[in-house]
Parts: sequence; structure tokens; C-alpha cells
Amino acid sequence: MRKKIELPEVEPVKLEAFHGIRPGYIILSILVIAILLFFFLLFMLPGIVNGGKHVSFTSNITNVGVYMDGKYLGSTTGSRYFISSGNHSFRYVKDGVTLYDEDIEISHPVFFTLFFHRSEEISITASNSDELENAINAEFMKNVSAWSKVTSFNDVTSLPPLFKGYAEDISALGIPLDRDIWKRAIAHISSAEMYSDYEEACSILGIEKEIDASVFSEDGNEERNYVHSSIMPVKNGDFYSYGETSVEIGSYLGESYPLINEKRISVSVPAFSISSRPVSEYEYALFVSENPKWALSNKDNLIKEGLTDEYYLNGISLSTGYESIRPIRNISYYAAQAYVEWLSEKDGVSYSLPSEAEWSVAAYSAGNKKYASSLNWMDLDESAPMMMLGGVWEFTLTDYVPLMRIMGYDDLSLDGDDVIVKGGSYINDPSSVSADSVGMINKAASSDYVGFRIVKHE
Repeated sequence: MRKKIELPEVEPVKLEAFHGIRPGYIILSILVIAILLFFFLLFMLPGIVNGGKHVSFTSNITNVGVYMDGKYLGSTTGSRYFISSGNHSFRYVKDGVTLYDEDIEISHPVFFTLFFHRSEEISITASNSDELENAINAEFMKNVSAWSKVTSFNDVTSLPPLFKGYAEDISALGIPLDRDIWKRAIAHISSAEMYSDYEEACSILGIEKEIDASVFSEDGNEERNYVHSSIMPVKNGDFYSYGETSVEIGSYLGESYPLINEKRISVSVPAFSISSRPVSEYEYALFVSENPKWALSNKDNLIKEGLTDEYYLNGISLSTGYESIRPIRNISYYAAQAYVEWLSEKDGVSYSLPSEAEWSVAAYSAGNKKYASSLNWMDLDESAPMMMLGGVWEFTLTDYVPLMRIMGYDDLSLDGDDVIVKGGSYINDPSSVSADSVGMINKAASSDYVGFRIVKHE
């Protein structure tokens, strides 16, 4: 049996009071302070440091730009911005027109801002004015023209509500629908998505649709082998003369985009004379020698003025000492127009670029000629102009609009960004290009495969 072990006596530990405060109260105080500090750091400090509100802007019209304290903040469309507390100056702008200015005090909420965002809505009310009406109409046409170049959309590229937004704006402001602008805009519709947008706008405005959705579906009618009657010209020096006539241009019988670009229509063509070949490198060199503004060395300034792009005269060596008859290329529509104006003044003759109809009449008369498969093409047949098909695509005076052949070919009042080019180039498959083929190019663009020829009217 084990012997009982005697343990020594130990004095109990006693916590001494701290400055007369019992230890339990000290521990409790520390816990309370820690809780209060945690509450302060989590629920108050964020609001103190980042005081402000999440502000959204609404307006009775679409896409109003918001400027805060002189800097662009964003648009009213889907907008929500964190704005710091204090007094701020706001300016509201629609399509470059200032609607009005105002000062707004944003309060400084403190509690629970990390978890419960304080929000505020600022309502912008626009009133109509002549300046605003003109700006909305101009911006609408600008956007429709730009988006008409996109003919397919996906998750990355989506069409904004162009027609719908315009309809909402003029309805909210009480602006009467400008039928000329509306017709021009409809003529730029180039996709099923844009057509759906147009349908919604018609519903908002309470008006009938002017074109049918079938334009953007295959109709199966693709006859494109129409044989045009031709007028044989009279040769006068370097020009071929054609009398006044009415002619059908185009060969497609249906109304399905994009083949509708070649829809057969009747047009009246005044008497005119057209040059036997495109303007040559040598002829353009003479123009540049007398007009240094259009020299390659001034390209940067031409680009700034929107008269050409970075490809102007690329790969072209202009010389007045060597008479190159190769067609001039890599020049813009504006450069071609400048050449025409210079030559008209120099010769005392009214020259111009050909309209699409004039160019087509000349091309039909040269229909039996071979496709020009090089820039140095020689043609001994003097019955009609040379290089109407092949060589280079050629600028015309006619603006390009996707649905112009069903919306009034001669009635649309246009000054757009794009122009029709005709004839194909030496790199195209001859079987893919005819006198009815329609190409388009931006007026400021330069291409290695686009040149021009001139016409004159007596």
C-alpha cells in the first residue's frame, strides 16, 4: 500500500486592483473598446474616408453627356457613378449642344456605407430648341451612315438603338418628323438588325413602314445576265461623246440586299463626253506640280483636314519628266475632285467625275472589249473608251447608299461619306465584275486599286 504524499501548502493567487478598478471591469472594458473599434472600422470609417453617393442620371431624351466640375463623367444611358460629397457643378450636353448647367450638393452619409450604398437620382429635363433639333437630326444621320457599313452583328459587335433612340428623342421634345431625313436614314438600312430597330421606331412614332423586311431575306431571284442596249459614241480627240438618253442600269430584278445594289432601274442621262482612259500618273504629276497642297510631302496636313488617309500616293512616284500612262492610284475622292477643278480652270472647260449612270452608258458601249488585266493595258479598238472594266476601279460622283435603288435613286438629297466606284480592277476575277457591279469607298480613303476618269458637258 502506497504511502500518502503530503503536498506543501500554496498561497492562492489574487489579482490586484489597478488604480482601484477591479480586474473584471478592465477585461470588460477592453472587450467593449475592441467591439466599438471593430464597429467604427467596419461601419463608419469607410463612410468618413470615402464620403459620397452612387448617383444615377436620367433624362427625357437619350444619351445625354454629363460633365462634372468641367470633366466628362459619362452618359445618362445606364449610368451610375460614385460622386464624392460636397458641392459640384454639372453640365448636360446632347449631341454637342449644352442643355443647361446646375450646382448640386452631394451629402456625406457615414453609417454602413460599405454594405448599404447610398444612392441618388438626378433627373435631367431637356427642352427643344432649333439648335438642339438640328444637332439631333445631324447626329442621327451621321450614326446611321456609319453603322450601315456593318452588315453582320454578334456578341462582340451589337447595334445601338439608332432609329429607336431618334424616335424617342423627337417624341419627347415634340419635334416633328423630318421626312427627308427619315427617308435618307431608311435608305441606309443594311441589315436585319437595323431593320428591326427601324420597326421599333415606326411603332414609337405611330407611322407606317416604308420598306418591307423581305429586303433582308433571300428572295431567290438572282438574274444578273441582262444584256443592255448600247449607244455607240463619237470619238472627239481623247473623249467619246454620247447623246442624251434614257437607259436601264443594273441587271438584278429582285429586291434583296445586297444584290439590290445592282437592281435594274431606268435613269435619264444628259449628253456628255468621257475621257478615253483613266487619268494617268503623268497627268496627276502635272496637277501636283502646280498644287503643292496635294504633294506627298503635305500628306499629314491633308489627313488632318480629312481629305485623304495614310495611304495617299503610297508606292506612286510622280514625275513630270516621264509620261507614265499608268492610271493614277492611291488618291482619294477629294483629291480627284481637286484635280477636276484644277483642270477645269486650266482648260476653261467644265469637267467633272462621271455619275454612275454616265459611267454605265460608256461601259455598255465598251461591252465587247476584254477585261483590262494590267495597269499597262493597250487597246487598239477606238470604238469606245478603254479600260472600262479592269485596270482600276473608278470614282463616280454618285454617293453610295445601300437602298437607294428602291428609295428614290434621283430623289435622295445626299452628301454622304461614301461614293460608288465602278469597273473592277486588274486583280479582280473578270467573271466577278460587270458593268453593273457596284463598289463603294469612303471619300477620304486611298486605294491601290482605285483611280478615276473625267467627263465634260457641252
